[in-house]
Amino acid sequence: MLTYSMQRAEELKSNLMRVQERIRCAEQDYSGSRTAQSHKVELTVVTKFFPAEDILALYHAGVRSVGENRDQEAHEKARTLEPMVDSHDSLRWSFIGQLQRNKAKSVVRYAHEVHSVDRISLVEALNKAKIQCEQNGGESLVSGPLSCFVQVNLSSEADDSSSRGGATGDEIFRIAERLEQCEGLSCSGVMAVAPLGGDAEKSFEKLYGISQKLQEFFPQAWEISAGMSGDLEEAIRWGSTRVRVGSEIMGARP
Repeated sequence: MLTYSMQRAEELKSNLMRVQERIRCAEQDYSGSRTAQSHKVELTVVTKFFPAEDILALYHAGVRSVGENRDQEAHEKARTLEPMVDSHDSLRWSFIGQLQRNKAKSVVRYAHEVHSVDRISLVEALNKAKIQCEQNGGESLVSGPLSCFVQVNLSSEADDSSSRGGATGDEIFRIAERLEQCEGLSCSGVMAVAPLGGDAEKSFEKLYGISQKLQEFFPQAWEISAGMSGDLEEAIRWGSTRVRVGSEIMGARP
């Protein structure tokens, strides 16, 4: 049975409330793409490197969406916590890091979402793994299509050093099209990380433009996963529906 200290639980809850207040304030900023009718912003707490006990404490504080970027660690946490949360109000696991095709079989067993789909070959691997997992039954903690975000590279061609990975140009739309053709997958929208040393405001404005164009072909792919501890306000100003926050809530990595 997992247990956590009340001191740690209070620390996490306090940090969580501060970030939630930042999000609420940012939702009132209508200077970018946001309007009074904009979708509420969902917070995904990035829990990589932190123990399952911390995630359980966050769950009891109201968190329902967590993000991980290391498959083995995420898989173990998901399996450990699955019997400890309400099956009707469970945790939603997002894989948010660079993903190798050989990890697809494992990721589809616990992940509800993958935020880093950046190439067609990964789409094919995820789809094959998801279908096989559903057919085998009992192997998966989740059912239904795997929600996928197309990772967009926002770095300029002149500065590859700032790249955080992702697809560019027409490849973004080809990936989205293939996702929608797959039986086991669906395209939820786009994801990006602001380039290192770049202007976050301009980067997220660019991402918003790409999202709008994508929705002309795939109206259901309206979500934008963007914004972290240091730039969530800029991301929300430009339409982010998901922010991914780690250190501001979890503290320094162990």
